[in-house]
Amino acid sequence: MPRDNRLSCSLHALIHLDRHVKRATSDAMAKMLGTNPVVVRRMMSGLREKGYLVSEKGHGGGWELRADLRDITLLNVY
Repeated sequence: MPRDNRLSCSLHALIHLDRHVKRATSDAMAKMLGTNPVVVRRMMSGLREKGYLVSEKGHGGGWELRADLRDITLLNVY
């Protein structure tokens, strides 16, 4: 059975966006997490739907935090 690491990847991505880059592409996040950009987009889209992230397509686009990390709980991400 494959290991499900979506929660840990989601948390890592949120912390990375908050502490380091403020905005990142799916490709950059995938390299950091050691996974495929499609996996990152699927994972991050769930957080976008909950209102924690915004995304912008095209050149200069990427994922960006919309909420303060202090307001996001583990249960919110799970």
